[in-house]
Amino acid sequence: MLGKLILLFILLPLADLWLLLVLSNYTSWQFSVILVIISGIIGAYLARRSSKAVWSKIQGKLSRGEFSTELLSDGAMIFFAAGLLLTPGFITDAIGLSVLIPPIRNVYKKLVAKWFKLQTNFQIVMPGGGAEREGAMDENTVEGSVVDE
Repeated sequence: MLGKLILLFILLPLADLWLLLVLSNYTSWQFSVILVIISGIIGAYLARRSSKAVWSKIQGKLSRGEFSTELLSDGAMIFFAAGLLLTPGFITDAIGLSVLIPPIRNVYKKLVAKWFKLQTNFQIVMPGGGAEREGAMDENTVEGSVVDE
């Protein structure tokens, strides 16, 4: 996992730099830099606007005593998009902008949820020590009880 992240943090900036150099060959380096700056400014504005909208929805739900994991995941993804938009480059800007579009963000959320489901190993242990899944009890299983107040 860590190796893949390191590879991503090396390859993505290199791909962004390569794309910037290719574009500057067809136009000029000044135009390429200005385009990156403009896309970053527009993206930051859109991210701020989206985060304000989600934050006001979260506050509204909390004031009514409700809790929405959906809105919290939207907020986290918008925060991630803002980070991508502040990173110079066309690829990161394109990914960041796509996260700000709600239907596309929903697709990303499903993909992230699926990835988390594959990466984690949740075990449900039934009262009396029986595990719901074959072979679920191992050295990483912690026994405990739930107290409802």
